[in-house]
Amino acid sequence: MKFAAVFAALAAYAVSQVSANASIVRQYNALGATDQAALHSCLQNYRWDNWDGQDCGGRGWFKGSHKYKNPLNCYDACAGLLVQAINQGASDVECDDFEGSAKCWMGFH
Repeated sequence: MKFAAVFAALAAYAVSQVSANASIVRQYNALGATDQAALHSCLQNYRWDNWDGQDCGGRGWFKGSHKYKNPLNCYDACAGLLVQAINQGASDVECDDFEGSAKCWMGFH
C-alpha cells in the first residue's frame, strides 16, 4: 500500500511540474507490455542519474540536448508528461522541452 501511495504522490508532484514549453512528441502504447511500477521507479531515479542509453524497467532510456544549459530543468519540464504517458501504458515515448532556441529531449523506447 505504501508503494502505491509513493507513486501517487510522485505523479501528483510531477504533473504539477510540467513546463509550458514541454510536450510529448512521440508516444506509442502498443509495442509490448510495460512494467509501469518499474518505469515510475526508473523515472524517479533518472533526475539525478543521467544514464542515457541504459536499460531500466525493460526499456532503453535517453536524454539529450542542444544548447540546453541544465539537464535537471529538462527533467523537471518533462517528468510530469512522462508520468502521464507511463500511466497510459506507453512503451515508447519522447518529451521535448524548449528554452528559446535551446532544446532538450528525454524518454524511453
